[in-house]
Amino acid sequence: MIAVPLVSGERVLGVLEGMRAGAGARQFSATETKLLASLAIPIAAALANSVRIAEAERLSLTDDLTKLHNARYLRQFLVNEIKRARRYKTNVAALFLDLDDFKRVNDLHGHLVGSHALMEVASVILPSVRDTDCVVRYGGDEFVIILPETGIDEAVQVADRIRAKIERHPFTGGRRLRVSLTASFGIAVFPQHALSPQQLIACADTAMYGAKAADKNCIRVIAPPLALGNSTFEPSS
Repeated sequence: MIAVPLVSGERVLGVLEGMRAGAGARQFSATETKLLASLAIPIAAALANSVRIAEAERLSLTDDLTKLHNARYLRQFLVNEIKRARRYKTNVAALFLDLDDFKRVNDLHGHLVGSHALMEVASVILPSVRDTDCVVRYGGDEFVIILPETGIDEAVQVADRIRAKIERHPFTGGRRLRVSLTASFGIAVFPQHALSPQQLIACADTAMYGAKAADKNCIRVIAPPLALGNSTFEPSS
Protein backbone atom coordinates (compact mmCIF):
# COMPACT_ATOMS: atom_id res chain seq x y z
CA MET A 1 0.00 0.00 0.00
CA ILE A 2 1.12 3.57 -0.73
CA ALA A 3 -0.37 6.86 0.47
CA VAL A 4 0.44 10.26 -1.03
CA PRO A 5 -0.89 13.43 0.66
CA LEU A 6 -2.91 15.87 -1.44
CA VAL A 7 -1.48 19.22 -0.37
CA SER A 8 -2.59 22.71 -1.40
CA GLY A 9 -0.58 25.50 0.19
CA GLU A 10 -0.31 24.48 3.83
CA ARG A 11 -3.51 22.41 3.86
CA VAL A 12 -3.75 18.65 3.46
CA LEU A 13 -7.00 18.12 1.54
CA GLY A 14 -6.88 14.34 1.35
CA VAL A 15 -4.78 11.30 0.56
CA LEU A 16 -4.18 9.50 -2.73
CA GLU A 17 -3.94 5.84 -1.85
CA GLY A 18 -2.75 2.90 -3.94
CA MET A 19 -3.04 -0.73 -2.93
CA ARG A 20 -2.01 -4.09 -4.32
CA ALA A 21 -3.76 -7.15 -2.94
CA GLY A 22 -3.16 -10.86 -3.19
CA ALA A 23 -0.43 -13.32 -2.26
CA GLY A 24 1.82 -12.31 -5.12
CA ALA A 25 1.44 -8.56 -4.71
CA ARG A 26 4.69 -6.66 -5.09
CA GLN A 27 5.80 -3.38 -3.59
CA PHE A 28 5.38 -0.12 -5.46
CA SER A 29 8.49 0.79 -7.37
CA ALA A 30 10.28 4.14 -7.20
CA THR A 31 8.92 4.98 -10.67
CA GLU A 32 5.35 4.21 -9.60
CA THR A 33 5.78 6.24 -6.42
CA LYS A 34 7.07 9.20 -8.45
CA LEU A 35 4.08 8.89 -10.82
CA LEU A 36 1.58 8.93 -7.95
CA ALA A 37 3.34 11.92 -6.40
CA SER A 38 3.10 13.82 -9.69
CA LEU A 39 -0.59 12.93 -10.03
CA ALA A 40 -1.22 14.23 -6.51
CA ILE A 41 -0.34 17.80 -7.56
CA PRO A 42 -3.17 18.40 -10.10
CA ILE A 43 -5.63 16.39 -8.01
CA ALA A 44 -4.92 18.59 -4.97
CA ALA A 45 -5.31 21.72 -7.12
CA ALA A 46 -8.65 20.48 -8.45
CA LEU A 47 -9.88 19.73 -4.94
CA ALA A 48 -8.77 23.15 -3.69
CA ASN A 49 -10.64 24.84 -6.56
CA SER A 50 -13.74 22.79 -5.80
CA VAL A 51 -13.63 23.83 -2.14
CA ARG A 52 -13.23 27.50 -3.10
CA ILE A 53 -16.14 27.34 -5.55
CA ALA A 54 -18.39 25.65 -3.01
CA GLU A 55 -17.50 28.24 -0.37
CA ALA A 56 -18.09 31.12 -2.80
CA GLU A 57 -21.47 29.67 -3.73
CA ARG A 58 -22.41 29.29 -0.07
CA LEU A 59 -21.43 32.88 0.66
CA SER A 60 -23.39 34.15 -2.33
CA LEU A 61 -26.56 32.65 -0.80
CA THR A 62 -25.90 33.80 2.78
CA ASP A 63 -26.40 37.16 4.48
CA ASP A 64 -23.03 38.31 5.83
CA LEU A 65 -24.43 39.82 9.03
CA THR A 66 -27.04 37.36 10.31
CA LYS A 67 -25.79 34.22 8.51
CA LEU A 68 -29.37 33.62 7.39
CA HIS A 69 -30.20 32.94 3.77
CA ASN A 70 -30.42 35.97 1.48
CA ALA A 71 -32.85 37.10 -1.21
CA ARG A 72 -30.98 35.20 -3.92
CA TYR A 73 -31.44 31.94 -2.04
CA LEU A 74 -35.09 32.83 -1.40
CA ARG A 75 -35.83 32.97 -5.12
CA GLN A 76 -34.38 29.51 -5.72
CA PHE A 77 -36.10 28.02 -2.68
CA LEU A 78 -39.52 29.47 -3.54
CA VAL A 79 -39.41 28.29 -7.15
CA ASN A 80 -38.70 24.73 -6.00
CA GLU A 81 -41.29 24.76 -3.21
CA ILE A 82 -44.06 26.15 -5.39
CA LYS A 83 -43.32 23.57 -8.07
CA ARG A 84 -43.61 20.88 -5.41
CA ALA A 85 -46.78 22.43 -4.00
CA ARG A 86 -48.38 22.45 -7.46
CA ARG A 87 -47.51 18.81 -7.97
CA TYR A 88 -48.77 17.58 -4.62
CA LYS A 89 -51.62 20.10 -4.18
CA THR A 90 -50.20 21.58 -0.97
CA ASN A 91 -49.70 25.12 0.37
CA VAL A 92 -46.68 27.38 0.77
CA ALA A 93 -46.97 30.24 3.26
CA ALA A 94 -44.84 33.40 3.19
CA LEU A 95 -44.37 35.55 6.30
CA PHE A 96 -42.97 39.03 5.67
CA LEU A 97 -41.89 40.81 8.84
CA ASP A 98 -40.49 44.28 9.33
CA LEU A 99 -39.11 45.53 12.65
CA ASP A 100 -41.10 48.51 13.94
CA ASP A 101 -39.29 51.84 14.20
CA PHE A 102 -35.91 50.17 13.88
CA LYS A 103 -34.33 53.39 12.65
CA ARG A 104 -34.73 54.72 16.18
CA VAL A 105 -32.34 52.03 17.46
CA ASN A 106 -29.68 53.13 15.00
CA ASP A 107 -30.27 56.79 15.77
CA LEU A 108 -30.11 56.34 19.56
CA HIS A 109 -27.38 53.73 19.89
CA GLY A 110 -25.50 53.65 16.58
CA HIS A 111 -25.35 51.23 13.69
CA LEU A 112 -23.14 48.70 15.47
CA VAL A 113 -25.83 48.18 18.09
CA GLY A 114 -28.43 48.00 15.34
CA SER A 115 -26.45 45.37 13.47
CA HIS A 116 -26.04 43.28 16.61
CA ALA A 117 -29.76 43.57 17.29
CA LEU A 118 -30.47 42.18 13.81
CA MET A 119 -28.29 39.18 14.63
CA GLU A 120 -30.28 38.73 17.84
CA VAL A 121 -33.54 38.86 15.88
CA ALA A 122 -32.25 36.05 13.67
CA SER A 123 -31.44 34.00 16.77
CA VAL A 124 -35.00 34.54 18.04
CA ILE A 125 -36.64 33.52 14.76
CA LEU A 126 -34.68 30.36 13.97
CA PRO A 127 -35.78 28.25 16.97
CA SER A 128 -39.40 29.15 16.20
CA VAL A 129 -39.54 27.39 12.82
CA ARG A 130 -38.92 23.92 11.43
CA ASP A 131 -35.72 22.71 9.81
CA THR A 132 -37.60 22.48 6.51
CA ASP A 133 -38.64 26.17 6.67
CA CYS A 134 -36.58 28.94 5.12
CA VAL A 135 -35.60 32.10 7.04
CA VAL A 136 -34.23 34.97 4.98
CA ARG A 137 -32.90 38.41 5.74
CA TYR A 138 -34.61 40.18 2.87
CA GLY A 139 -32.87 43.51 3.36
CA GLY A 140 -32.33 46.08 6.09
CA ASP A 141 -34.62 45.13 8.96
CA GLU A 142 -36.95 43.01 6.82
CA PHE A 143 -37.12 39.22 7.11
CA VAL A 144 -39.04 36.62 5.11
CA ILE A 145 -40.00 33.18 6.39
CA ILE A 146 -41.22 30.50 3.97
CA LEU A 147 -43.29 27.67 5.45
CA PRO A 148 -43.82 24.75 3.06
CA GLU A 149 -47.00 22.66 3.45
CA THR A 150 -48.53 25.32 5.69
CA GLY A 151 -52.00 26.86 5.44
CA ILE A 152 -53.28 30.22 6.63
CA ASP A 153 -54.20 29.20 10.19
CA GLU A 154 -50.87 27.51 10.86
CA ALA A 155 -48.97 30.43 9.33
CA VAL A 156 -50.80 32.86 11.62
CA GLN A 157 -49.87 30.72 14.64
CA VAL A 158 -46.18 30.70 13.64
CA ALA A 159 -46.22 34.45 12.99
CA ASP A 160 -47.82 35.21 16.36
CA ARG A 161 -45.34 32.97 18.17
CA ILE A 162 -42.42 34.84 16.60
CA ARG A 163 -44.11 38.22 17.13
CA ALA A 164 -44.56 37.48 20.83
CA LYS A 165 -40.98 36.27 21.24
CA ILE A 166 -39.58 39.41 19.63
CA GLU A 167 -41.80 41.59 21.82
CA ARG A 168 -40.63 39.85 25.01
CA HIS A 169 -36.94 39.50 24.14
CA PRO A 170 -34.49 41.90 25.86
CA PHE A 171 -32.18 42.84 23.01
CA THR A 172 -28.74 43.92 24.23
CA GLY A 173 -27.17 45.24 21.04
CA GLY A 174 -23.95 43.60 22.22
CA ARG A 175 -23.48 46.30 24.88
CA ARG A 176 -25.58 45.16 27.83
CA LEU A 177 -28.37 47.47 26.75
CA ARG A 178 -32.02 46.60 27.05
CA VAL A 179 -33.61 47.44 23.74
CA SER A 180 -37.26 46.61 23.14
CA LEU A 181 -38.34 45.67 19.63
CA THR A 182 -41.60 44.69 17.97
CA ALA A 183 -42.39 43.53 14.44
CA SER A 184 -45.26 43.80 11.97
CA PHE A 185 -46.15 40.70 9.96
CA GLY A 186 -47.80 40.13 6.60
CA ILE A 187 -48.94 36.69 5.45
CA ALA A 188 -49.79 35.28 2.04
CA VAL A 189 -50.31 31.65 1.05
CA PHE A 190 -49.94 29.82 -2.25
CA PRO A 191 -52.28 29.13 -4.04
CA GLN A 192 -55.05 31.00 -2.19
CA HIS A 193 -53.47 34.43 -2.53
CA ALA A 194 -50.81 34.13 -5.24
CA LEU A 195 -49.81 31.79 -8.05
CA SER A 196 -46.11 32.62 -8.47
CA PRO A 197 -43.10 33.21 -6.19
CA GLN A 198 -43.03 36.92 -7.05
CA GLN A 199 -46.75 37.35 -6.35
CA LEU A 200 -46.45 35.48 -3.06
CA ILE A 201 -43.72 37.77 -1.71
CA ALA A 202 -45.48 40.87 -3.04
CA CYS A 203 -48.76 39.88 -1.36
CA ALA A 204 -47.04 39.16 1.96
CA ASP A 205 -45.25 42.52 1.69
CA THR A 206 -48.56 44.31 1.02
CA ALA A 207 -50.13 42.62 4.03
CA MET A 208 -47.17 43.70 6.18
CA TYR A 209 -47.80 47.33 5.24
CA GLY A 210 -51.38 46.77 6.36
CA ALA A 211 -50.03 45.70 9.75
CA LYS A 212 -47.86 48.83 9.86
CA ALA A 213 -50.94 50.95 9.23
CA ALA A 214 -52.79 49.17 12.04
CA ASP A 215 -50.58 50.44 14.89
CA LYS A 216 -47.79 47.88 14.22
CA ASN A 217 -46.83 44.84 16.31
CA CYS A 218 -49.63 42.83 14.70
CA ILE A 219 -50.36 40.43 11.85
CA ARG A 220 -52.31 40.87 8.65
CA VAL A 221 -53.29 38.25 6.09
CA ILE A 222 -53.65 39.44 2.52
CA ALA A 223 -57.13 39.19 1.06
CA PRO A 224 -57.74 36.72 -1.79
CA PRO A 225 -57.96 38.43 -5.19
CA LEU A 226 -61.76 38.43 -5.26
CA ALA A 227 -62.32 39.22 -1.57
CA LEU A 228 -63.44 42.63 -0.31
CA GLY A 229 -61.03 44.07 2.26
CA ASN A 230 -58.19 42.32 4.05
CA SER A 231 -58.72 39.57 6.57
CA THR A 232 -57.00 40.46 9.80
CA PHE A 233 -55.55 38.88 12.89
CA GLU A 234 -55.14 40.77 16.13
CA PRO A 235 -52.65 39.27 18.58
CA SER A 236 -53.78 38.77 22.12
CA SER A 237 -52.39 41.24 24.64
